[in-house]
Parts: sequence; C-alpha cells; structure tokens
Amino acid sequence: MFKVAIIGPGSIAGTYMEALKDSQTVKITAVLGHREESAKAFSEKYNIPYYLSADQMYNVENPDAVLICTPTFTHEDIVKTAIDKGVHIMCEKPFVLSSDTAQQLFDMAEEKGVRMMVMQVVRFWPEYLRIKQLIDSGEAGEVTNIYANRLSAHPSWCSWHKDPQKSGGGLYDLHIHDVDYLYYLFGKVKSVYAVGRQTDSGCWNNVSTIINFSCGVSAVAEGFMDITGEWAFSTNIRINSTKMAIEYLNKRVYNGEVTKEKIENLVIYHKDREPEIENVPQYNPYKAEAEHFAECVTSNKVTDIVPNSDVVYVLKILSAIEKSLETGLVQNID
Repeated sequence: MFKVAIIGPGSIAGTYMEALKDSQTVKITAVLGHREESAKAFSEKYNIPYYLSADQMYNVENPDAVLICTPTFTHEDIVKTAIDKGVHIMCEKPFVLSSDTAQQLFDMAEEKGVRMMVMQVVRFWPEYLRIKQLIDSGEAGEVTNIYANRLSAHPSWCSWHKDPQKSGGGLYDLHIHDVDYLYYLFGKVKSVYAVGRQTDSGCWNNVSTIINFSCGVSAVAEGFMDITGEWAFSTNIRINSTKMAIEYLNKRVYNGEVTKEKIENLVIYHKDREPEIENVPQYNPYKAEAEHFAECVTSNKVTDIVPNSDVVYVLKILSAIEKSLETGLVQNID
C-alpha cells in the first residue's frame, strides 16, 4: 500500500477519505492539523491517528506521500517542509498564486527527487474525460466553439477566502478548474479578455473570460463564486463541433424544495441522428487521481495527466485574466 498522510482536516480531506476508504492502492494513515479540536474530530471519525506537529508526524508515520488539503496561502511552506523531508506531494488546487513560485517549488522538488502532483480533479472526471476523448479522437469533428461555467455561492465556513492575498478569490479558487480543463483540451493560449466584478476586499469572484487558443479555437468560461441564496454548486460545459454538439450539465434545481432535484447528464446531439444521453462509466475521480499519483511514484514515472509544466502555464493564464480584469484590455500570452 502507498501510505499517505493528509495535511489539513477540512471538508476536502473528508472527500478524499471517503473516496479512498476502499482503495487497494492508497491508504490514508494519519492526519496533521494545527487545531487539536478539528484534528481529533477527524481522527475519531476516520479512525486514524492525528498529529499537531509536522516533525512528529513525519518521524512516526514515515509516509510515502502527503496530501495537502489546507488553505492556499499555507501551501508553499508545507510543500517546502515535505520536500525537505524527501516525501512525495499531492497538493490541492490552487497550488500557489504565482507561476514563478510554482516553478521554484517544482525545481526544488526535482532536485530532491520528490514527485509532485497538483490535484486538478476535473482532468479525472468521467464526463469531462469522455468529452476529451470525443475531441481528441476526431469523433466530434472540428470544434467551432465552447462554453463552460462553474457557479457557487460564497463559502460560508471560513473567512480566508475573502482575502485575495490568501485565496486568489473566485478567479484562482473556482475559475481555475475550467481554465485548466480548457487548456488540457486545446493547449497554448494566444490571448484572453475578461470582465467581472471585484469585491470590496479585492477578490474577483465573478469572472467571464474569452480565451483564444493558438490552435484557432475560442472559448467562453464563466466562474461565479458569489451566487445569491440557496444556490447549489453547479457546472456546465457545451461544445459545438462539425459532427455533434455536446453538453454536460451537473446541477441541482429548485422543484419546491431547495436544490432537491439533481440533473447530471452528458448529452450528445448528433448531426445525422437523434440525440442520446451518453452512459459514461462512473468511478470516483478523487480516488482515480490519488491512485494515479501512487502508480506514478511506485513506477518512477512522471504524470502525463497533470504535469507540473501545465500547472505553471495555467497560473500564467490566470495572471493574464486578472490583468485583463484590472485593465479592461486583451492580454496576449507568449
């Protein structure tokens, strides 16, 4: 078994615990926190030891890897500690808020022989992966336009999200998913243009971006982390191509009870026959990404799904989007 210690006993850590509880590859062996109350509660819920000292956790547990599930602004120091300990690293997104910092950390890890992977889970999501297969295989034909959105109410369980220096706001915390996935589909970006609304604290939580890819495809992506009321998290992606149109919709809708009814379909609108709901084989993408990383480490290979170079480039795209939001101008990307 590939032994992993989780750092940060929050909600996303719980998501990984549930995803990996039946894994035959990855075993979560411990949790590290900085507040005893939350660390102990997590420990009792999942029947694993908890630590408040990083040195003690590393010395006692000797994990193969850590899974960093802490607030974004803490990632850099935690990553440096893991590198110094020679322990492999999985880190939740956003990795950091600067492409330069990301590159420095990746270089440090490489020098120490430490493997790293940023957990861009959309790249492992069944329906999003199926869409990539349809495009890459040529089955969809030539893509003519694409639209994606990711909509959420603002997190109510913490305050650090409101500080752009700590979280990057909705631009880096939410919009990053669709920007990253679109880059995964189409590669290098020629230019971006974005409009949005900035909060009093300086966060760009409401962003609409036009992305022009070097391959000639253009996309519109929206990320709103300030939806009003009892709005449940939702995602949508629509692709129009010469042979088909594709839509994946994942949301809960109001039907008399708050966000009760869930819609989750991948529909293919064929050019020459009736539309069909694609029966995409289901699996847990959080489990898939953790097991993929474990396999990469144990076989001594670099991930080709979330390479570090992609993480750096996507942060450059986000920086250009932020500059476009601030200036109102199109930003070219080298």
